[in-house]
Amino acid sequence: MTDKDICMIILDAILGATDTTANLFCYVAYYLEHYPEVKQRLRQEFDKVVGNDLTRPITYKDLDGLEYCDAVIKEVYRHSPIAFVLGRISAQNDNVGGYDWPEGTTFQILASAIMKHEDYWTEPEKFDPDRFYKVEEGDKYLLEKKKIKNTFQMFGENMILN
Repeated sequence: MTDKDICMIILDAILGATDTTANLFCYVAYYLEHYPEVKQRLRQEFDKVVGNDLTRPITYKDLDGLEYCDAVIKEVYRHSPIAFVLGRISAQNDNVGGYDWPEGTTFQILASAIMKHEDYWTEPEKFDPDRFYKVEEGDKYLLEKKKIKNTFQMFGENMILN
């Protein structure tokens, strides 16, 4: 391998491959140890969906059934985003915030600030996976769920939530 090849592999790992996923799961372990009630509920879901046979392959149907697990991962990411700054380039001239921005302007968005802003999240400093889990009519997170579409960006992409 050349030095350039090695640099490209390291850059790939840091910017969007193995390190981002590994870091996210380190944060998952951290939060599960700090919130034992979440850990217990997650274990109950695993037992219910996957069962006790540790040799049985996990299927896509199993993954679809791990709804609380999905909520935990999203809440962990909301608190400790791996990609906390997102870059965007304007596709056309625009006026934002009273300023004219020409086409091709590069913007840096501090996504981590948006994901913990009180205008968009109920109790933003609280660790609560339920904000992503089966929000029912009348639930305290119903209004929040409508706002999540533009305020929760995992790995730089808008999340589409059911």
